[in-house]
Amino acid sequence: MEWLVLLLFAALAALLIGLPLRRAPVLPGAEAPSLEALREERARLLAELRELDDDAASGRISAAERRSGRRALGPRLRELTETLRAEGDDVRAGA
Repeated sequence: MEWLVLLLFAALAALLIGLPLRRAPVLPGAEAPSLEALREERARLLAELRELDDDAASGRISAAERRSGRRALGPRLRELTETLRAEGDDVRAGA
């Protein structure tokens, strides 16, 4: 009997791991952001990252605060970059 429970848990775990992450559904009538809006948000996030680096270099914030700020901005920046690349936009590493 225990092996059946373990098998069910293993199957459930495999199913959850194997399924791709689902994005929030786009509601009918809701417009996806334009490429230009995505580029502007990415540029703003890159500017915030540069500002964190400048603040840390000048001693206004600690290295831990810089790391924390970069970790907070990183996921959204990565998501924007991947979206832009998927749309065929020329996204360069430092741009």
